[in-house]
Amino acid sequence: MSQQGFRPYGSLAGDLTQATFPFVVSNGIKITAGNAVNLVGGYLENCALNDTVGVLGVAAETVTGNTTAGTTCGVFTDPNLVYYNTTQTLLELAQSSVGKCFKIATQSGKQYISLTAGAVNSGYAFICLKINPDGDGDQTKGLWKIYKGQLFNATTDGLQ
Repeated sequence: MSQQGFRPYGSLAGDLTQATFPFVVSNGIKITAGNAVNLVGGYLENCALNDTVGVLGVAAETVTGNTTAGTTCGVFTDPNLVYYNTTQTLLELAQSSVGKCFKIATQSGKQYISLTAGAVNSGYAFICLKINPDGDGDQTKGLWKIYKGQLFNATTDGLQ
């Protein structure tokens, strides 16, 4: 059975509190638990395949935004968190994938890791830390860390 979406697995700091922070969701936008998310105009949205904004964190719940009601979604924002996920269409990773940056792929509302790896740029949001974390020989699973996070922009005095 394949894992869908990003799921907290551990922390590079050694602790795993899994604390979340609530952000208001864009009106009409469905955020799915396990999706990488970012802030656009002050509201939470799902990250897209070639998102230039970067990743704020990973959604902890599934909600549909209603800005009038102020609908919020808890987000894992700890930069030390490591996430468990599989590759899109369950393609196998190689040991040489460790240390490379990958894009996000979306399929049926859930986010996976695309096997499109490459140089660090705005489209490559997660870095592979380990393949086959369960030790069961399944090379489609891996541990990932947010690499391209949302950055502070001094010009606009906020996250970009």
